[in-house]
Amino acid sequence: MTSTPRFGFALEYVSDIEATKQFYVDVLGMRVEREHPVFVQFTDQGGASYAIASDEAMSTDAELELYWLVDDAEATFKDVSGKADIAMPVTQKPFGKVFAVKDPAGQVRYLIELAQNRPSQRVS
Repeated sequence: MTSTPRFGFALEYVSDIEATKQFYVDVLGMRVEREHPVFVQFTDQGGASYAIASDEAMSTDAELELYWLVDDAEATFKDVSGKADIAMPVTQKPFGKVFAVKDPAGQVRYLIELAQNRPSQRVS
């Protein structure tokens, strides 16, 4: 494999992004790292990332999505294609190239090469 996937973040779909953002900031003490009208990414004091979104989910049921970061989605896709069931081929999205595999329990897991110019903006 060209690079080992590393855990990136969990993404939860919510109906009220502003109220949910305030909850994670005010109640759980998370810091907003990146923001867009339909997406907010947080980090905690330990550096863990969590994100919320109010746009369209990758799957039809809007379950919690887990993402692993890769340097090259196309190369990683080729590497894992014979090792795991592919749930979604490499797809270009505004935020990067993403594909999905199924774990042994049938849960979909996403691998993503983040775009250089993501729609969300870094918050200082």
